[in-house]
Amino acid sequence: MSLFILIQCTSESPKAIHLLEKKKLETQSDTTAVKIPLLPQVNYHLISTKDSNDWLMSLPPGDTLQALLVLNRIDRKSLLKLDTLVFPDTVGVGIALYSPFPKNVAELSTIHKILFISYYAQAFAVYENGSRIKWGPASLGKQATPTPTGLFSTNWKSKRTISTVNKSWVMDWYFNIANFQGVSMHQYALPGYPASHACIRLYNEDAYWLYNWADEWILDQSNILVYGTPVVIFGKYPFDQRKPWLLQSENNIALTITTSELIAVTQEFLPAIMERQAKRDSVEFHL
Repeated sequence: MSLFILIQCTSESPKAIHLLEKKKLETQSDTTAVKIPLLPQVNYHLISTKDSNDWLMSLPPGDTLQALLVLNRIDRKSLLKLDTLVFPDTVGVGIALYSPFPKNVAELSTIHKILFISYYAQAFAVYENGSRIKWGPASLGKQATPTPTGLFSTNWKSKRTISTVNKSWVMDWYFNIANFQGVSMHQYALPGYPASHACIRLYNEDAYWLYNWADEWILDQSNILVYGTPVVIFGKYPFDQRKPWLLQSENNIALTITTSELIAVTQEFLPAIMERQAKRDSVEFHL
């Protein structure tokens, strides 16, 4: 096994460790070899934006900046607006290391597609047949206009939508998930806390990805013939307490959503999800 570690530590910046690991192939038979990735344990610490201002401003696009933004549920414009940020001691390639969602859930293997959104973690995860293929940060409804929880579906979409509440709100890669409530997921600013008017705010690249990945409903006149991709929104956000992701500095699994928890969240809606999936499969087969 070879191990490469790059450590950057200056008087102006917190420690950033870039760790890449490779593990030798473990032979299953004389002719078959499988690479088993070894993921490092990630620990977190808090940094002051005031004390780290110069370092934060100088960060170029890349894995370190991405980790900082994703972990704090913020976009680049909001980076210096918060007093305290959580930062990992391990920076890998991409953001898979920091996912609060489990990588695989065997009990969800019969569900072709499903999107989970955690109110507590302010994050989403995409699963296909029980395997997590994507996750990212989000900003859900503020306390005065909370995002509803429960089972929803991706209904209809629009590349760009202007809000009927405020015409200055321009929302790209818009996907409605609760038609009569006007709740959707779309690109918009992520300030590092729940700030929306009930919608799910996302990074532009995540909103675009979901826009292309999720299925729209199929209507028979004004009736839903086939539902879109299931969306499960769950959990509660502690509005009057410390941000949950900052707690990772004291407990590195403070945000972790276990496999059992995700199964429990899904169990109530599983009959409806499977019934709707079977209907979609049947309709698409005959198209």
